[in-house]
Amino acid sequence: MPFTSASVMSPEGSSSSLGPADHGSLLDTCERALGRARGFQRPILASWSRPLDVGDPVSVWSRARRSTQRSFLWQSPWDGGSLVAIGSARALRGRGEHRVRAVRDGWRTLVKDLVTGGVAATGLPVGEGPLAIGGFSFRAEDAYETGRLPDALMWVPALQIRSAVPAPGAEGRPVPAELRLNAVLLHDSDPEQVADNLVHLARLCLTPDPDAERRKRRDRPGRTCHSTELPGAEAWKGLVRGATDRIRAGEFEKVVLAREVRVTASAPFDLPAAVERMRGANPGTTVFAVDHEEYTFLGATPEYLVQVGDRTVHALGLAGTTPRGATPEQDEACERELVGSTKIQHEHEVVVSMLRDALADSCTDVTAETPPQVVKLANVQHLSTKVRGRLAEDSTAGVLDLVEALHPTPALGGHPRAQALSWLADNEGLDRSWYAGVVGWADRSGQGQFAVAIRSALLDGPTASLYAGCGLVADSDPEAEYAETCAKLRPMMSALGIE
Repeated sequence: MPFTSASVMSPEGSSSSLGPADHGSLLDTCERALGRARGFQRPILASWSRPLDVGDPVSVWSRARRSTQRSFLWQSPWDGGSLVAIGSARALRGRGEHRVRAVRDGWRTLVKDLVTGGVAATGLPVGEGPLAIGGFSFRAEDAYETGRLPDALMWVPALQIRSAVPAPGAEGRPVPAELRLNAVLLHDSDPEQVADNLVHLARLCLTPDPDAERRKRRDRPGRTCHSTELPGAEAWKGLVRGATDRIRAGEFEKVVLAREVRVTASAPFDLPAAVERMRGANPGTTVFAVDHEEYTFLGATPEYLVQVGDRTVHALGLAGTTPRGATPEQDEACERELVGSTKIQHEHEVVVSMLRDALADSCTDVTAETPPQVVKLANVQHLSTKVRGRLAEDSTAGVLDLVEALHPTPALGGHPRAQALSWLADNEGLDRSWYAGVVGWADRSGQGQFAVAIRSALLDGPTASLYAGCGLVADSDPEAEYAETCAKLRPMMSALGIE
C-alpha cells in the first residue's frame, strides 16, 4: 500500500503526525535490517521508535486489540508504567521443563544483531528498546495437553507503546510515551512494504475512534450465567484433608491447592469493561490482559515474581491470607490474627526463605525486609515480604534466568517443590493453564518485570475459567481454606459482572 501521512493521536485528541520524514527513517531502518539479514543469512529484528503523547492506555488497548489476534496490556504500580502491545513481529515459544530457557535463548539470538532507528523517548520507567512480552504456564504439561494457551509464549509486538506515570495533578491528560514499531526481516523481505504495513498498523491503533464513547463501559445487562465448581466443594475439601494427611506423614511441608469456577454466559463478556472494573476496584495491583487467538487471560494481581532494573533484583513473598473485616474493628482483629498466627507465619517464612536462597545464586547483598508487612486488598489481606539483591559483578543473569530459577515459588506450588508439584499432578485434577504462572516482559539487556498470575481468569467468548488457591500446611482446616478461595474469587467475578 502506498504511504500517506498517519496522524498518531491520543483518545483525548492530542496528535503528532507520522509524516514523510518518519516514514523515511522507518524505511531506512528496515533497509539496513534487510542488508544485515542478507549478509548474515538469518532473520534480523528491526525496531524504530519515536516519542509521542498518549492518553489512557486501556482505551488505546481496547480499541487496538480488535485489529489483531495477539495483544498485551500491562499497568504496573511498581513503577507506574504501562505497556500496550499490538500484533506480533516474532513469537518465541518453549515446551516442557526447559520452556523458559528456550524462550530466553530465542530472545537473546533475536536481539543479538538488532537494527534500531528513530528517536527513543526519555523519562520512561526501566526497560528499553523492543520488548519480549507474554508468559508461562504454571506447569509444563498443562497447556501442552489442553492446547488452551501455550506452555511458554513470549513475542515481540509489531507495535508497542510504553508510557510513564502521569505527573501529579495530570491524571486524565496525555502523558509522555514511546511508540515503537518492530518487524523481522528475511533475505527476501520488501522493506518498503514492511514500513508501510507498520505505519498502517499505527494508524489503526492510534487514530481516535468516533464511536468509542458509545461503546465505552458497555456491557450486557441481560446476561445470564451458569457456574460449575471444579471440583465440587465437598470433593475439594476432601483434597485438602488428603493433602494435610500427606504433610503430617512428612511427604512435603506445604502444598498450594487450587480450584476452578467455570462460568458459561448467555453472551460474550465485555473485556474492556472488565479491565476497567479490575483497575478501579483493585488499586495497587498489576492489571494485565493477554489476547492470544480466541483466548484472553486477564487479572489484577497483588504479587510479582521478580523485577530487574539497573542490576537490582526485587522479589516478593506474598503468602498467608485472612479475610477483611466488615468494620474497622473486625478488620483490625483479622489483621492481628494474621500477624499472630504461628501457622501463617510458618507458611510465609517458607516462601521468603526460598526466595532468599534462589537470589543468592546470582546476587550479592540479598536482604529481606522484617517484619512482614500486611497488604490489604478488597476482600483479603496478606503477609508480604520484599526480598532484594544486587546482581554480582560477574553475573550474566537476566530477568528470564531469574524467572526460571524462581517459578513456581512455594506460594504457588508448595515446598519442597518437586514433591509438592508431584502430589498436585496426581491429585489436583485441574488445568491451571497460566493461572499461578507468570506474565510480564523482558528487554534485551535482561531487565524486566514478571507478575505472578493470580486473581485471574481465562476467557473464550462466553466461557470463563476463574481460579483461586490457598497454601496448605499440616493443620489447615478444609472449611476455612474453601472460604479463603471464595474470597479470592470475588474480585474477578465482580470484574466480569458475575453475581
